[in-house]
Amino acid sequence: MNTSKKPGWGRILLVAGLVLLVVYIGGKRYVAKELIKARENISLLEADLRATQAELDSDKTGKAVAVQEAAVLQQANDLLRASERQRQDEIASLKADLAFYRRLGVASGSNAGLAIHHVELRRTDAPRVFELVFTLTQNIRWASVIKGNIDITIDGIKNGEAIHLNKSQLLPENNGDMKFEFKYFQQLERLITLPEDFEAKHLILELDPEDSTNSVEQSINWQELFSDSSISPDAD
Repeated sequence: MNTSKKPGWGRILLVAGLVLLVVYIGGKRYVAKELIKARENISLLEADLRATQAELDSDKTGKAVAVQEAAVLQQANDLLRASERQRQDEIASLKADLAFYRRLGVASGSNAGLAIHHVELRRTDAPRVFELVFTLTQNIRWASVIKGNIDITIDGIKNGEAIHLNKSQLLPENNGDMKFEFKYFQQLERLITLPEDFEAKHLILELDPEDSTNSVEQSINWQELFSDSSISPDAD
């Protein structure tokens, strides 16, 4: 009969409990360390995220400031250009006024009497209809009313051929003769109508004073009539 004692269940359970306790404590410490590392990593990531967000905010602010500066510079340039255009317009207006009064006062030494001082064309809503505006002057040394007839003609091209349009073709709404009558100056306005497919090249104005053999004729390039260059210099 074998009398040796086998280990009891109590001892086995005790050993198993000790093993589990050791594993639990070790696992808990390991998990705690990993949690600490994870929290540290999270803190670092959060710091990086805040820094990145700050950089983005700074970039956005810088871009916004740059856009605002560009807008201010553009506005300043526009104001400068507008001011320069206004100054040039004022200078051109003063030059035109000076030429006009010199013409009346004979300050330029001109001995001419009747003259065409200014001619221009203004566009209308109809593409083939234009408003013709011109100013006639007379030196004050003549100091008497002058009157006479005005003839308007236009040279151009239609269907590849040179065409000369007379007053009756250009002014269908005005059947009567165009006349002038003034002492010092007079501005006249007329609507002229161009035919279809007609390309105007030159406008010719002719003044035929009564009681005088000295008529005045001036030919002006059509395109120049739409700008300040349409101001005609006085003939000396």
